[in-house]
Amino acid sequence: MPKSLVNLGAPSRPLLILNAQASGAGADPALASRLAKQFPNAILVRPSTPDEAIAAIRARDASVDAILVGGGDGSVSSILAPLIESGLPLGVLPLGTANDFARSIGQPDLENAFAAIASGGVRPVDVGEANGHLFLNTIAVGLPAAAARDLTADLKKRLGMFAAAAVIPKLLHRGRAFSVEILDDAGTISVESCIAVLAGAGRYIGGFPVAYDHLEDGRLHLVAARARSWRDVLSILGSALVGRLPEEWNVVEHATEACTLRTSRPLDVALDGDIAFKTPVDLRIRAAAIRVFSP
Repeated sequence: MPKSLVNLGAPSRPLLILNAQASGAGADPALASRLAKQFPNAILVRPSTPDEAIAAIRARDASVDAILVGGGDGSVSSILAPLIESGLPLGVLPLGTANDFARSIGQPDLENAFAAIASGGVRPVDVGEANGHLFLNTIAVGLPAAAARDLTADLKKRLGMFAAAAVIPKLLHRGRAFSVEILDDAGTISVESCIAVLAGAGRYIGGFPVAYDHLEDGRLHLVAARARSWRDVLSILGSALVGRLPEEWNVVEHATEACTLRTSRPLDVALDGDIAFKTPVDLRIRAAAIRVFSP
């Protein structure tokens, strides 16, 4: 058993929050019976809004010993604040499109998730904070944020993880480079001709790897991608699609506990795939903020 892993035993009375709108929730007609068999004593709620999910967590009774969330990254991200308040371990049932967080914790499908929860093992995981908003995976500026704006719910439903590739031509047509400053206690890093900045606590964005460190190392991991030409842009996009960032001059990496991002003009910031606000953005890591089931 890894040093950070503690066995609490399988949950006996979990609160199961099931997002029926998630892409995987309605695709399997046997899902309800599978969940009932796997978690016979669960308190099941089907919220229609994030506020209803938050209210269910805060109104739970004392018998609840875990929070299980069936949905995508947005479903999990939306309940982070009450989850942290509760101190209860989290189990993730990946029913979304990319399921970045579930992939980050090694549970890309329901079978792995069921096994992890049944094992009873939990480990701490860091959570990011951007301008006071909590996030699980990654904040993005530049092309990834533009993609988040273009990726409609209908497009995600029809194309799944391939939806991101469908919007690339539009992004290339209107994409504009920018400059960014990364300011932290170590000083200032200035990057010109940027097309994307990612800052993550997780390992994936849109299903593609962006960081490879432990999820409890207490640091944010930043990647700034710059390009001299559209050939460089295509090279970076191609590398992302095969899950490997190019080890070249056009990728700047930095790890920090807290920093501020300033861009040459106000730009959209996507928080776990949803546009949240514009730059500048103050970032920090909340080390070991939550515990997740892990085999």
